[in-house]
Formats: sequence, structure tokens, C-alpha cells
Amino acid sequence: MSKPLEVEIMGTTEIIKPSPPTPDHLRNFNLSLLDQIVPVEYTAVVLFYTGNGDANAAKKSQRLKTSLSQTLSSFYPYAGIIRDHKLVECNDNGVVYIEAYASCYLSDILHQPDQKLLRKFLPIEIESPKAGTGPLLLVQATFFKCGGVALGYCLSHKIGDGNTTGMFITSWAANSLGSNKAVIPKFIATSGLFPPDDSLAPYMDVIGSNYVTKRFALYESKIAVLRAKASSANVPKPTRVESVTALIWKCVTTAARSNRGFPRVSSTVHSMNLRKMVVPPLPDHAAGNIIGDFPAETKEKKLDLPDLVSKLRKGKEEFCKNGLQILLTNKSLTKPEELCNAVENEDIDFYMFSDLSRFQVYESDYGWGTPIWVSIPNYMHNLVMFVSTRDGLGLEAFVTLCEEDMALFERDPELLAFADFNPSVLEAPSHLGLVSRL
Repeated sequence: MSKPLEVEIMGTTEIIKPSPPTPDHLRNFNLSLLDQIVPVEYTAVVLFYTGNGDANAAKKSQRLKTSLSQTLSSFYPYAGIIRDHKLVECNDNGVVYIEAYASCYLSDILHQPDQKLLRKFLPIEIESPKAGTGPLLLVQATFFKCGGVALGYCLSHKIGDGNTTGMFITSWAANSLGSNKAVIPKFIATSGLFPPDDSLAPYMDVIGSNYVTKRFALYESKIAVLRAKASSANVPKPTRVESVTALIWKCVTTAARSNRGFPRVSSTVHSMNLRKMVVPPLPDHAAGNIIGDFPAETKEKKLDLPDLVSKLRKGKEEFCKNGLQILLTNKSLTKPEELCNAVENEDIDFYMFSDLSRFQVYESDYGWGTPIWVSIPNYMHNLVMFVSTRDGLGLEAFVTLCEEDMALFERDPELLAFADFNPSVLEAPSHLGLVSRL
């Protein structure tokens, strides 16, 4: 791009309320233990649409607002407000809807996406403390000159994980199309499974100031080669996520050790969807934070992909066997301050991985086609987030590191043998044949 992107906010912010209003008997919604323990921040995602050549922004915006109001009748807690870190008062305050216009073409964004610019398509800062006290859901619809659209969502992490965010997005899209495929969420995590703990206080995340996020794409053919290289007698058929995780874990640890001058313990935690792990299993449309973390670490001086995959598989199996049962029995998790201490411990390298590759939002059609690209604006240091490529066969990794570690990581030959650094969305294998001027 020859000049910085400018996003001009036109008109006034609107508040969208559920239609019909929330019944009185649903006015108080208790947070679960897992809701309470997540940091005060927003989960964010941006979906980009070509618009199918339709440049009528007013018509699109009206469709979005009407279907959003309809969707909120099922996702009614999102229009409320959190009280005392214990419950959501479902008072139909409404959600924030912002209409914006970008003084550029969609292709200017997609040619070589800039992670910092992606935040311009969000309605609020991800790290805002309002996630615990203010609006629980904010949406920004940004319209491009060419008719393209960017939909940016910020949902308070206190009331939903990535699966819940995806559930809302696909339901909103179904309502926008007038489809009968909209999901009716089940807010059931509090009932018996994960009752709240009145002693817990809100926890603010550790963000940092000198951290940068870079995007890396790994396509199907190279992932197949990587999986073969990462296999072993212990794990003969590693999954694509295990293989890519091991590769990134190895490369970020190598970078950190090179900068620190000595080998340190490299510790990780990995988010897991618990919906199918509990007994009886919860439905896919169970809403809230229903996730747990399994750990893995290495003390080895020489890092080996098959060994790292084995450590990941062992950590996951041990959590499935014992960790979940401990969680359900004790009704407790690692306290937030313990996680914070791990992040700031100078004796170890600590990384967090979150896999959103099963996000079904690439199927979300609001009336102008499915997304050409789905992006996660990353924010927290030493965090790696995965999303699927548009064809569902590859992975995009959004990696956030301190500037010193990123300078070495992004040039690692082993990483670049499998990953393309910030490739053009328009030239990706799944997008071949698209016109270049959107």
C-alpha cells in the first residue's frame, strides 16, 4: 500500500436490542467457574467479504441490524451487563453496532495483511477493562469502496470462548439469510458442572508493550510433509495441529534461547474444548467458557520435532485421563495469578497455544457470499492462535512475541521451509481465480 489505511467512522453508534425482549424469568444469568477465571478482555475476530459486487452499504447495514436484533433474542445475555463478577443482568441494554467506511479497496487489505491495521476493523480495544463492566458484545461493519465488507466482533471473554463466538457468528448469518439453521444456544455450564466461586476476583491479562504479532500460513502439501517429519513410534500419525504446534514451539524456543544466551525450560499450555469430554457430554451449542488447558514442557537442550509432538500428545492424554476429573471433582482450576507468574517467570520460556481451526465461520453468509478471509487480531505476548485456511486444509498461525524473539523466529529456516510469511490472501491456493481488484 502506498499510504496508510484510513477508516472513517460515519454516523453515530447504534445500540441494538433483542427482539422480542428477554422474558423476566431469564433476567439473571449466573457466570460459571470457567467464565469467572478467564481474563477480563474481549475475544475478537474479523471476517472479510467481497460483497459480490453489491456496493449498497445502507441495505447491507440494515440487514445486519435487523438480523442482529433477532439473534440476540436467543443470545440474550450478550445484551446485558456483568454484576459483581458473579452474574449477567440480562436487562436488554443492547449491544454496540458501529457502521464504518474505509477509504480504500478490500484488495489493499488482503494483498499483504497488516496485523496492526486489522485492529481498525474492531469496535473496541481487545484489552479494554469494559469487557468486565461494560458492553459484552460490540460489532463493527466496515464498508469498502468496492462493496466489500469487514465484520469485526468483540465478545467479552467472560461469557464466551472461541466456540461460542463462532456459534454466534454463524447464527447471526443464518438469521440474516432467513435460514432455519440458526443455532439456539444452551447456557448450561453453570448448572452443576462448573458452579461459580464467590471468592474469585476479576483478572486482568498481562499484555506487554514491546510485542508484535506476525502471520504465517501453512498449506496442505507442506503440512503433509511436516506431519511425516514429526512422526515417531510413539506418535506415528500426528495431527496437523500437533505437527504445526511442535514446529512453532521449537522455533520460538530456539529464538528465545538464542537471545537469552542459555537453554531454559520451555513450558506451554494448550486450550481444549471440554464439551465432549464431560459426562454426559455437552452439546456443541453449549455456550460460555467450556475450555481447559493441558500443559507440556521440555528441558532438552536439543529440540526434536517428534519428541515435542510426543510431549504434546502425552500432556493431552494425561489431561483427558486425570485433569478433567480433578477439575470436576475440585471445582477449581489453576488460579489466574499462578498463570501470570508462569508468564513472568524469568527462568522459563512460557507459551500459550489456542486452536480455532474448527471455527465454522467460513460458512457464514449474511447475504453476500461466504468470507474470503477470517482473521484473529492477536494481542497477548507469547500467544499462538491457529485458524483454518479458507479451504479448510491448511492453518494460519498468528504468533505474538517480543520484538527480539520475533526478529529471530520469523527468519528461522526450518519454520520457513513449511510456513509462508504473511502471504497475499488473494494469491493463496484456496483463492486462485479471484480477481485482484476487490
